[in-house]
Amino acid sequence: MIVDKPLAELEQYCPALTTASDFDAFWATTVAESDGQPLNASVEEYPFPSDRVTVYRVRYDGFGQNTRVAGWYLVPREPYRIEVDGATPTLVHYHGYSDSKGLPIRQMSWALQGYCVFAVDTRGQNGETPDNNVYNSGSILGCMTKGILDPATYYYRYAYMDCVRAVDFVRSRAETGPIILAGGSQGGGLTIAVAALATDKGIVGAMPDVPYLCHFRRAIEIFTDGPYRELVDFWKKHPYDVEQNYHTLSYFDGMNLAPRIKCPVLLSVGLLDTICPPSTGFAVYNHLSCPKTLKVYPYNGHEGGSEYHEIEKWNFVRSLLA
Repeated sequence: MIVDKPLAELEQYCPALTTASDFDAFWATTVAESDGQPLNASVEEYPFPSDRVTVYRVRYDGFGQNTRVAGWYLVPREPYRIEVDGATPTLVHYHGYSDSKGLPIRQMSWALQGYCVFAVDTRGQNGETPDNNVYNSGSILGCMTKGILDPATYYYRYAYMDCVRAVDFVRSRAETGPIILAGGSQGGGLTIAVAALATDKGIVGAMPDVPYLCHFRRAIEIFTDGPYRELVDFWKKHPYDVEQNYHTLSYFDGMNLAPRIKCPVLLSVGLLDTICPPSTGFAVYNHLSCPKTLKVYPYNGHEGGSEYHEIEKWNFVRSLLA
């Protein structure tokens, strides 16, 4: 069974980037704007039945106005905490589309190994974080087309910077050591974006699984399931906006962001993935110039390597810190 190009072609698949002439300036301005905005973080201990890990409920100001981002911050207690040069390696985790940070137990396997973990909501999806931004146009139901007429107003400009600000939060903590990013599907796309946009914020590794938000033109050509459908449905009603919308999407395309990444990357794809087609993941991987490792799961779909790949991630992080 095949849902995309043969593996031999995927390994060589390196389509031209679609970056606009002001791509770097756009992101430099956006990151500077975020860096100039206070986090105003609140941290409150949360009752959780573990003798080894303390859990905190965190809120911080998202990018722009009027949106507070919710997160769980898990800190291993002594003597169970790993230390590197007197500080604890910290995993920042981003979730998939229409999901949430869930409950703290989702991250407990990492915390029980001795890592701090910060798991955050994506604004306006299925967690505790609203999206109070005002967009300048209509959209199809969902997040993919909010503000899509202009890169400066697009939903993912705010979502990406919320995720960069999650890194700013952990950097503000005295216990934080090397920072590792992780997430699957949308979380994989967010991992790529933050690794590309926060290269000076202590990130030592990134682990995007079956990443979404990558190589949009190819994804739209061959996907059969999942939220790319929102773009198609929007364009049914707005056929004259397609190229303008693709221009907006180019600023948020993981393929275009990939060359900016400096830290080591462990990326996974499932060759039977009909939501995030494998060629879109390979397009990202083949544009990476940093140290990189690719794990391919030939008979898996959007679930990727599941538990098997979780072990790969544990080993990857250990190798980063060795």
